[in-house]
This record gives sequence, C-alpha cells and structure tokens, in this order.
Amino acid sequence: MNLNSKWIVSSLGRRTTSQGSHEVLGPSLSVFRNSEAHIQGWRASTRKATFHGSVTAFLVLSILSFAAINSTEAQTGWKLVWSDEFNGPAGSPPDAASWKFEAGPGRYVGGNNEAETYCSFDSGEAPCKQSAPNAYLDGKGHLVIKAIKTDQTLAIAGKNFSSPVYTSARIDSLKSFRYGRIEANIQVPTGQGVWPAFWGLGVHDQSLNWPQIGEMDIMEVWNPQPGTTRIDPFLNHASVHGPNEPGSHNGYVDVTGTYSFPEPMQLAFHQFAVEWSPGELDFYCDGNLYSRQSVGDLSDKKVWEMDNAPFYLLLNLAMGGEFFGYPDATTEPTPTMVVDYVRVYQRDEKILPGGWGNADIGGPAEVGYASSSNGAWTLAGSGAGIAGHADQFQFAYSPLGGDGEVSAHVLSQASKAAQASSGVMIRNGRGTGSLYATVLITPNGSVHFRARADENGVPSDTAYRGSGNWVKVARSGDIFTGYVSTDGKSWTPVGHAKLEMRRDVLGGLLSTSGAGPSLNIAQFDSVNVTRSEAAWDGAAVEIPGVVQAEEFDAGGAGFSYPETWKHQGVSAFRPEEGPAIKQITTHGEPNVVPGGYYLYDLPTGAYVNYSVRISKAANYPFRVRVSSQGTGGVIHFNLDGKPVTKQMRIPDTGGSENWTVLYIEPVPLPAGEHILSLVTDSGGQEGKVGNVDYFSVLPY
Repeated sequence: MNLNSKWIVSSLGRRTTSQGSHEVLGPSLSVFRNSEAHIQGWRASTRKATFHGSVTAFLVLSILSFAAINSTEAQTGWKLVWSDEFNGPAGSPPDAASWKFEAGPGRYVGGNNEAETYCSFDSGEAPCKQSAPNAYLDGKGHLVIKAIKTDQTLAIAGKNFSSPVYTSARIDSLKSFRYGRIEANIQVPTGQGVWPAFWGLGVHDQSLNWPQIGEMDIMEVWNPQPGTTRIDPFLNHASVHGPNEPGSHNGYVDVTGTYSFPEPMQLAFHQFAVEWSPGELDFYCDGNLYSRQSVGDLSDKKVWEMDNAPFYLLLNLAMGGEFFGYPDATTEPTPTMVVDYVRVYQRDEKILPGGWGNADIGGPAEVGYASSSNGAWTLAGSGAGIAGHADQFQFAYSPLGGDGEVSAHVLSQASKAAQASSGVMIRNGRGTGSLYATVLITPNGSVHFRARADENGVPSDTAYRGSGNWVKVARSGDIFTGYVSTDGKSWTPVGHAKLEMRRDVLGGLLSTSGAGPSLNIAQFDSVNVTRSEAAWDGAAVEIPGVVQAEEFDAGGAGFSYPETWKHQGVSAFRPEEGPAIKQITTHGEPNVVPGGYYLYDLPTGAYVNYSVRISKAANYPFRVRVSSQGTGGVIHFNLDGKPVTKQMRIPDTGGSENWTVLYIEPVPLPAGEHILSLVTDSGGQEGKVGNVDYFSVLPY
C-alpha cells in the first residue's frame, strides 16, 4: 500500500464537460472516515488520559466484556440505494434508464487533446461502427467498454507526432448522489496511452464548467506516469479537483492519493471505492484505505467543491492526451475495461447500533447486508468465502483497540452449502487480503479456527472435533485464540495463531455463502465486543495528514474523553457522545459550503484523544481551524500524555462559524503509533473555550 497524499496547484487543463440534468438520489447523510494506527505500549493494562495543562492522569482500566449493542461510538450501517449489476443479454447496451452516452471527439468531450472518439451504442458515423460497439453487456453480468483502433490519426499540436485514433465509450449515470459509499468492481486495462477512469462530476447549471463544478476520481490509471516514459500497471490514482479560488479559471486544485496493487490490474477484478461525507472523502482499493482527502488539505483561497452539489458518475476509457502521452505501436488494438457492478450506499442510522459498520468485503456478486434489532442480529453474505489469498463475505464490525475479544451465539444459517459459514472475527482492516483470526461454523455444524498471518497469504485452518454454537476470538498481544462453547459459559480452545496485527483493529460478525452468488443468511444474538479505546472506525489517522476534530477515538467516556464530560452531542453525528458536535452550514465565501462537522462549545479542563500513526520522525507545523463568539479559551496538544505544542488562545472570530486558522510553529514528532490529544486549558469570555473544526499536521 502506498499512501501519497499531496496538495498541488497546477495550470494544466484537465477535463471539461457539458452539464445535463440528473436525478438526485438520497439525502445528505453523514459518512464516517476510516483510519488505521497503534499506540505505543498498547499491551500495558494502564491507559493514558490527558487532562488540561500538563497534568496527566493514568487510568488503570480492567478489560471488561461489553455488550456491543450498548456501544456509544457513533458509526452506522450501509444501505444499498442504487446499483447496476449489468445483467442483460449479451451485446445489449447499458440500461438506458441508468446511463447515457456522451459522443464526439475526445478532445472536445473530455479536453486534454485526447485521441479517442466517443461513440454512442448505435452510432454508424465514422469512425464509429454499429457492428463494433464500444460499450455493451457481455451476458455474464458485466459491462464491457472497449477502445478500438482505427486507421485515422490525430496530429498533436506543437509536436512532430500523430497519434492513432481509437473509438471508445464514455457513459454518465442519469442519477446523481450526495454523500455515501460509491464503489465499482472493475478489471482495468493498462498500456501506453490507455487512460481508464471511474469518477464523478458535480451537477451545476450551464453557467459553470470544469473545474468550477468539482470532480472526484475514484479510479484513474495513467500510463505512462506523467513526466516519465514508465508504464506502471500497478498504480491507481484518486483525486479531488476544484477551482483555486471562487470564480477562478486559472489552474485547479489537485489533491491526489496513489495505491499500488500487488499485481498488474489487468489480471483481475478490483474494487474501487470512495466514502464521501461532508468535508471529506476516503478512497479504497480492495477494501484498503489509502487516501484521506478533506477541506483541511486546502489552504489560502482554494475551494473545496465536493459539498456544493450532488455528483453524477462516469465510466470511460480515454486514449491518450497531453496530460501524460499517447498510444503508439506498443499499444494493444483493443484495450478493454470490464465492469462487474457499480453500487451506491448511504448511511442508515437504524440498521446497526452506534459504533458498528458493515461492509461487503471483496465485493461479492450478490449484495449482502447486516442489521440488528433488540439484540438479534442478521447477516446475509455471499461470495467465494474466507480462504485463499482474498476474501469475500459480509462483515459487521466495531472498533477494537489492544487486547480484547469478540463473542456471539450463532442461532441459524439459511444456506445448506458445504462452503458456507458464519462466526466471529478480529480483522486487521477491510482489505480483501487483511490479516485475521476467526472462528467459523458451517451449516452442518463443523467448527474451524482460521487465521491469515501474512497480507494476501493463504490462511491456516484448524478443525475442531466437537460441536458448539457459541464462538469467540480473543486477543492477547500477538496471540489470537479461538474458542467454542455449547452454553456461552464454558469455553473450549479451538486453535491459536501468532499474528502481527496493528493495535487498532476491527472485531465483529461474518457470514459467507462460500461459493456462488446466493446469500447465506445467518442469525446471531448475545453479541459482545470488549470495550476499549480504539481509533475511530478501527484505523488511525496518518501523519502527515488532517485530523477531523469530530472523529476522536472510540471508547467513550473515560477512554477517549473525561468521565466528567456528560454533555450530549447536538447533531446526528455521534449523538450519544459527550463532546457536542455540530454540522458546518456556512463558509464565508460566496456560494461555497464545505460541509463537515466541528467540536462545539468545548468545556475547560478536558481532553479529546486521537490515535495517529506518524510515518516519519520530523518537525511538523500544526494548523488548527477554530472559531469563537467572544474571546475564546486556551488550548494545546499533548502527545502520549505530554505537552507537545505551546498554549494558544482562540480569538474572537465573531461567531461559531466565522473560522480562522491558528498556526503553530514546527514541533518534533517521533515516528510510530501515538495518542495525540486536544487539551483545553482555560476558558475565555463567559468561561467558554470555543470551537474546533480540524487540525492539520502537514509539512510546509
């Protein structure tokens, strides 16, 4: 995994587009960002809680079994709101109720002096051919987008070069979406001048064009890499784009992250996804979080366009462009992109208890789901199972930090297939090849302890010569042990493994059909996860990076903030937590609403903890976005319980949403996994401290 977030301002042109009408689907539901990290010394039974000033209190906490349905960490379930599984007769066009074609020379449709001509399905206008469509269904549940080399060439202005012209396809979704999880399973072509993409554009009126409309790239493959002659079939790029400042037509904002696959992308299907919430986007490849991008990445007058409008989705296969290069004699005559599905999810507050999320690990063919009501849990999962180098199953999960355990009673399974199973799991992340330890029960009652010790490795399997329908996985340091029971009281070990997982992991329930597209519907009760301080959503924030103030560690009072902080949240985001949270509604720039949430009306003598992973020891400056009605209080930051920054006072900004940025001179931060704490030292006018939106820990 290659994390390479950056913020770049460039004068190069990129994509232009004409705007059409789109149906907006779904409310502005909040989506919560994921992160990943440890805390040094996590095996210790003492936990550090950071109070105001330089005072550090050590809380000696016993590991308690905690009913997960009473968890106070806020996170909710995903609900499928729209999809196209591309089921249809072979040779037919994509569903006209879901997609429309854009047609014409690529240099006019997409800009960048591209060398393809986009063809609609039935176009016979040269160089398009009705007998050779560029986008069609293959009859096996896939959309095929094929670029076809023609005998035409395009002279490239300013260069002594002519590129071959290809026909290709570019389709737009007729529905548009505001926030949620957007994902597609795609087999991606690579090669000289081959430029496939799965992306989104903001829906605006005809008066605006790119970059004013905003853009998010979920899958974008560049070959060769810009500024080089190197073909790299392993790299995917994720980006957000917008104007440098309101109304600007000069240059554009570019925040980009890069993911490196372990094998060339054209060899297999891969899942590309973004989780989009107000003020931030998180990008995933095969379930691996590799780039967090937010309004906090920007500075000066750069505009975060991601919250100003719904976005419609695009799938296209461009061929060449001045951005990186053109096809040549080495390029295949028919580069082909194959799309298995496109799915859009949004958060549903009613699906799962607070602190729980769900995911279709590996993108099984049949869409799974998870739900909980009155202590009864239902998980429906399909997919190839939990074995081999990559997994496919439904996973309902909660953050788990350090030592702890997950247990549950498996009531029933609908599937009768021998490969089906359900049970409990501790997992290193949502990636398809992540490390894990699990206890599984098959429909015929056999029990297995299974563990993957190496990323993308083949797991070990230990069969139990007995029966039971209560299962448990426990962690003690690097040792993971599976148990089974017939009554939930007396536990028998099934197997154990030594796994080098990070401190902050995910613990929860699973179900898989083991083969084929059918669902295995499993029922559980008596679900328990050890309560502990854990990184938000089980993964900590990478430093350098941006920490959203509202995404403090899970665990609740006494773990992530003081026991005395009893005030309840004031928005739908983590409503049961002590710290009050509000959603941003204004920005100060005309027609620009960045969205996001902030910690509101902070009390004095408090702390809020954030798990972070610092990639490199260095001196880092802090930027803290704050506001206050009247003179605010004094704050500082601790690292592992010790002051790491100077104290600073929040000024009177004239209102809770009149924001300013405090700049802290560079301070030394060590590499590794740590707890970074926002500490409130004293109050200001009327004893109030003020509000905090985010803090950036980024190099100059």
